[in-house]
Amino acid sequence: MNNHPAASAVETRIFDELVNVLYRQATPIFFGNFSVVILSVYLLWNELQHSVLLSWASAIFVLTLIRIVIVRRDLRAVHTPDQAERRAWVYTAFAGLSGCLWGSIGIFFFAPDSTIVTVFICILLAGMTGGSVASQSSFPPAYYAFALPTVLPFAIRCFMYGGPLFSVFALLSLFLLGVNLAYSRNVHRTVREAVSLRFENTQLIAQLRQEKERAESASRSKSQFLAAASHDLRQPTHALGLYIATLRALCSTPAMSGAEVGNIAGKLQTALKGLVQLLDVLLDISKLDAGAVKVKREVFDLQDLLETIDQQFSAVAVEQKLRFIVRPTAVLVQTDRALVHSILANFVSNALRYTESGKVLVGARRRGEFIEVQVLDTGIGIAAEQSQLIFSEFYQIGNAARRREHGLGLGLAIVKRTADLLKIRIGLRSMPGRGSVFSVWLPLAPQVSAAAGAAMPVQTPSSGAAKNILVIDDDAAVLDSMRLLLLSWGHQVTAVASLGDALQAAKTQQGASGRAFDLILSDFRLAENVSGVDVVQAVRQASGYAIPAVVITGDTSVESIQSIAGAQLGILHKPLAPEMLQEVLRDLH
Repeated sequence: MNNHPAASAVETRIFDELVNVLYRQATPIFFGNFSVVILSVYLLWNELQHSVLLSWASAIFVLTLIRIVIVRRDLRAVHTPDQAERRAWVYTAFAGLSGCLWGSIGIFFFAPDSTIVTVFICILLAGMTGGSVASQSSFPPAYYAFALPTVLPFAIRCFMYGGPLFSVFALLSLFLLGVNLAYSRNVHRTVREAVSLRFENTQLIAQLRQEKERAESASRSKSQFLAAASHDLRQPTHALGLYIATLRALCSTPAMSGAEVGNIAGKLQTALKGLVQLLDVLLDISKLDAGAVKVKREVFDLQDLLETIDQQFSAVAVEQKLRFIVRPTAVLVQTDRALVHSILANFVSNALRYTESGKVLVGARRRGEFIEVQVLDTGIGIAAEQSQLIFSEFYQIGNAARRREHGLGLGLAIVKRTADLLKIRIGLRSMPGRGSVFSVWLPLAPQVSAAAGAAMPVQTPSSGAAKNILVIDDDAAVLDSMRLLLLSWGHQVTAVASLGDALQAAKTQQGASGRAFDLILSDFRLAENVSGVDVVQAVRQASGYAIPAVVITGDTSVESIQSIAGAQLGILHKPLAPEMLQEVLRDLH
């Protein structure tokens, strides 16, 4: 038996439909009963006592009328699947009563001296049991309740009377009963399979419709995402182009002061910072969607994290003339510190952005085995119909013009994905014009784990010695700049542009020093449809050693990130911050 809830629900629906079929097919049989009774009275009128014959016919008529009323009332009513079993057994009870009345003719009408009556009884009982197979087999107990009391009394009476002829009648009646029972089981199986197939087709159509709607929704979301991302990418790029043109124009002037150059350089840096910020956020979204962000659960003091948030945003609050309050707390939590910091930082950043006056407060409340960290503001608030939309990409309240000082509209989308990854709860309570409260529920650390976490020392990576590094990139400028940077840090560098050159460098390196490279740095998309993953695997195979490797890419697609993460390779994203590369080198053993 399948105890899965979904399977049980399907079985319940199938059974309910089988019972509906039982009731729907009853009406024609009832009118058939009237016809058979009238015909029986007509044929047996001169063969049997009129009182017995009319009493039997009246009983059949009354019972049939009652069944018609019950069935029609049932068909007009609206039923739930959990009522199906009761309905089935009500029908079965009346089918059993009907079988008893039809079977009574085998007792009250039994006339061994009348061949006409005996043959008629045989034909009548065979016809009633055979004709009811199709109408009552959707619920087998209903057919059994009708067929058994219809046939068995006559068969038993024949055996009791004895003699070759009546023994044959009894055996023939039992044989036909057995055939009809077997046929009833086959009909039930066929009807059940047809009903099941109908439900499967209906479910499949519903799934296809949902998938179609989901695909259309994803297509619309993708179009909106690309439109908004394109706009936000064009803004700093446009600014960069204008500043560069300005710088070029100033170069043609007779004299250009250092202050002017410094001013333009500062603006160039600001525009570039905005571009890098958007690329970083888009990368965060892609990494979360690709499942490339690994959760590192640890026990840490929540107060330390709140102090970091305080230091990060207090100056911004002062600049905006807002009160920024971080309430102290004294609890240890067990989750990923960096990801929780990302959630809280996005909450606070949004609160400061949409609060013109008043305060932003960060505090925590115990909730059983959790602690709810709340970020409260006195800002513009959020209407109820927007409470879910704000967690979508590029959705911003009151920023149709997409002014960059109002952010990118991706912070809460990252929050939603991060919370799903951590399997933690986030919440929102808001009132337009009064402010909002964003919250995240963090699991408290067990006492034993908390003590261990509190005593655990923080390790910092060592600077590391000089490394022998293989760099692969098909862009000559990038390859040369990477080579010069690594050389300036004191490392030995072999820079190549293709898979073939990389394999040749690996052979040369082994021949010269007898050992493989300490690190491989490869671009992801290389010429001739070769990927950095392919290069790393080939060089490792040629060297006979799993050389530590990092793939550098500007591709933020889910598929690319998954392919790199699936190969168990490190990943860095363009534009590459030198600090990130230094961290990779420090982590090498």
